[in-house]
Amino acid sequence: MTFFTDRWTIAEIGSNNTILVRKSKNNILLERVVGDTSINSREIIARDVLEEYDLGIDIMNNIYILYQSKEGHLVLNVLKEKKKEEIQLTSEPLPEVFELNIIVKDKIIHIFYLIRISDEEMRYRIYHYYYNENKWSNHIIEEISVNKVLNPIRLMQTDKSILLLYYSNDKKIELKEFSMDKLVWSNNRTLVGTENDKLFLDVLKMDNIIHMTYGEFISGSLVIKYNQFSYDDGEYEKIREQHISNEGSPSYPNIIFYENKLWITWVELNKIMSRSSEDKGMNWEPIIYMWKGSRDIDFVRYKYLTTISKDNVLLQHSFGSIYPEVTFMGFGPLDNVVEVPIKKKKSISIPRI
Repeated sequence: MTFFTDRWTIAEIGSNNTILVRKSKNNILLERVVGDTSINSREIIARDVLEEYDLGIDIMNNIYILYQSKEGHLVLNVLKEKKKEEIQLTSEPLPEVFELNIIVKDKIIHIFYLIRISDEEMRYRIYHYYYNENKWSNHIIEEISVNKVLNPIRLMQTDKSILLLYYSNDKKIELKEFSMDKLVWSNNRTLVGTENDKLFLDVLKMDNIIHMTYGEFISGSLVIKYNQFSYDDGEYEKIREQHISNEGSPSYPNIIFYENKLWITWVELNKIMSRSSEDKGMNWEPIIYMWKGSRDIDFVRYKYLTTISKDNVLLQHSFGSIYPEVTFMGFGPLDNVVEVPIKKKKSISIPRI
């Protein structure tokens, strides 16, 4: 039926405690999921929200909901068991923020967002604030330029750092690393830098490997691509690059590790498509799957968080149904799929003169 691009977040907090957070009109709603799929209760967490919000959780199962109010302030709601605290973080209103993100690492709250600094040149600045030892500190990480579309930023954690992946322009995907020991950002490192325009971004880190997926325009059509990088103490090396989808109009790719398979899922013509690898991205199955159930339901792209360590499940985003049941789609058992062949590009033979 229809794919909605609204931001929805699912968080597993301890055993048998799953919450769903979403924006409805100008309110942020928190819904509790019972069993595997059914929604049990609903409450309004915040009102008069401008546009951006995000959800974070910590190892103590506390919930952090960050948003920008209509007045321009950043507001943080902290939910601890049955206690709720609302904190206005800014003393002065901010311009509209974009790509608002919050993570809690080692009991330190980290906030990231973008602000447009030049309307004529479409330039944005990436900011990082963190709260440590009862005081806020801040960094201006980078200034980026945008030609057509503001692409997402992505965050990952290692034992001693936070990795930020972002588009410095419409063509380059770059990485910076924040040291939790030194509290400084590294220099930028270009991971992808071809001359074609690109869209979307999703990443996973497993052991010392970074898995990345994004869309790239090739000969006027969009293609979902996969890149793999080795990571060792701040050094990165590309191992693998591969086209995943057919050329066409694929969008919103996700990368998911589930039951010893690496999956890339995407949306095409309001249907969920996917492709899988049994060796963590070195080789990909020579077939694309279209998930038949996605033709008959409304679905969204969920952000996924958990405090539960799972050896065989790792993801940051996934498509999923909305109501009456909340379930992820696009990976797992192939019980309800249609196989779609991968189109091989025709080679062009130029006769000799």
